[in-house]
Amino acid sequence: MENFSDDKVILSREEYMQLVASNERLQDAERRANAANKAKSDFLSSMSHEIRTPMNTVLGMNELIRMTLGDAELSIGEKISRVVGYTDGIQHSGEMLLYVINDILDISKIESGKFEIRSAPYHFEKLMEDILPLFRINAEGKNLLFSADIDKELPGYIEGDEVRIRQIITNIVNNAVKYTKEGSVSMTVSGRRSGDEVIYDIAVRDTGIGIKSENLVHLFDSFERVDSAETHYIEGTGLGLAIVKNLLDLMGGSIEVESVYGEGSVFTAHIPQRILSDEKISEYMPATGPDLSESSHHYYRDRKVLVVDDNIANLTVAKSFLERMKVEADTSASGREALERISEKHYDIIFLDHMMPELSGVKVLKEIRENPDKYQININTPFIVMTANAIIGAKEKYINEHGFDGYIAKPFRFAELDRMMSRYMEGEEIVPGAPAGAGGPPSGMGGPPAGMGGPPSGMGGPPPGVGGPPSGMGGPPPGMGGPPPGARGEVWDIDFKTGIETCGDEDTYNVVADAYLEIQGENAGKLNEYLRADDWENYRIVVHALKSSSLTLGAKNFSGFSATVENAANSFLEGEDIERNLGYLRGSYNSYAAAYAAVCETLRKYRSEGKS
Repeated sequence: MENFSDDKVILSREEYMQLVASNERLQDAERRANAANKAKSDFLSSMSHEIRTPMNTVLGMNELIRMTLGDAELSIGEKISRVVGYTDGIQHSGEMLLYVINDILDISKIESGKFEIRSAPYHFEKLMEDILPLFRINAEGKNLLFSADIDKELPGYIEGDEVRIRQIITNIVNNAVKYTKEGSVSMTVSGRRSGDEVIYDIAVRDTGIGIKSENLVHLFDSFERVDSAETHYIEGTGLGLAIVKNLLDLMGGSIEVESVYGEGSVFTAHIPQRILSDEKISEYMPATGPDLSESSHHYYRDRKVLVVDDNIANLTVAKSFLERMKVEADTSASGREALERISEKHYDIIFLDHMMPELSGVKVLKEIRENPDKYQININTPFIVMTANAIIGAKEKYINEHGFDGYIAKPFRFAELDRMMSRYMEGEEIVPGAPAGAGGPPSGMGGPPAGMGGPPSGMGGPPPGVGGPPSGMGGPPPGMGGPPPGARGEVWDIDFKTGIETCGDEDTYNVVADAYLEIQGENAGKLNEYLRADDWENYRIVVHALKSSSLTLGAKNFSGFSATVENAANSFLEGEDIERNLGYLRGSYNSYAAAYAAVCETLRKYRSEGKS
């Protein structure tokens, strides 16, 4: 390049081509940025419509109810008839609004990397039994034919995130029904087995409007809704397929689509799941669950195992499972107590909870690794992290960054713990038909350990200055997920059957339930104390423990609420959206305390009646 006095610059050919290429890259980046901004603007405009439409209906119907009740010329019968009709409109609009909000929260959580995949055993046939009737009702509501063909020879008792599998299938089928005016929607389930994994191929075929070839590339984009001019009359966020694609990516699955515009489409999801037994889909029995007497497991006689967790419910379940395996099991409720045991006694495996007050499991392991002489007796012992942190990538982080030898997500089942144990020690395999007593209640488990707090007490009043949620804080911060206060009508039911299956049997469930109730007053006091002190680090530790133990007992909704609060605390402590997260933590306290009390009351009633 040469410079001249008249401000002209002479470029070589190579420099000129580089400048042209650079300008093209800048223009391309600008085009993509403008396209992204337009897509998001269009999305927000669409969301404004999707949210305002049901809200207008709710407010309008509510005003009509007030006018009807105040109309002196109408009889009581006429008022009731009209009000019932108006409430139907409110119900539909409320459900539509919740559907929109849940989609937005899901996609926000996924894109922020905070979405959790929680694996647990389930029966595929039971899942189908639950959702197929709903699909038929939705299709029949539009005068469409619906059919399902399932290969019943596929493995049926599997491990995966049943809730998200349900969401994937539901989103695909509902999408097909929405975009089909006449004809049919059909679903076929086939698959293939690969080692200890089965890949379900779920194909949904419709005779709907189809998709233009040029729009297929944008079909799974988060902020795109194809054929918007032709489909403006259809309710929804347009995020359903984007959520499906992201969920399948997190699970290691995939989705593909074939479509002819004007004739229909076929969406096929490939979903990998872990096989837990030789049970086929056709062999599912609704009355049965995972029965230890009917599945192979192991005895690990003369083996010593330490379980460290500040949550008595988790300790109780783990100790119960280990004693069934004929293991000599010790438990510690704190990291410091665990370090004392680890320095004095050899263990074949040590399970460490991550999030504990004062000394977390990560810090316990770090202390051991940095002081090998002091903990020489267990320096070669496998350390397994037990955690309710089941987000994608968590396992790799615990093993690669923190130095754990293994990872198990809470709440875990008997079979999961057995599989983890078998990786590190040989055991005596027990097959169906083993001697009686193998699956009986563990000895010495008649009640919770002493010293775990006084009798249950009420939650007490909120601290000064803490009332209901502040303006704009009616729900969790964006991406938090979980049920915000009131989203499910403040119904905090417990799925006792699932809880008993998680604990292994009803005797163990009762012990865990009593322990959960025993420390209600202690936990309530801690939550109140930490809230007053703005001690959100310890506040989230208590909530984290409640998330795990509540899920173990089958209190799924409250566990989800706990996850929401915990995520808000995590985000606040990481410096993300501080004002909003802090507002939510303070504003949600009353609702959270009331929900905790309601769960305990339900559990206490179950224990007093002695039935599920």
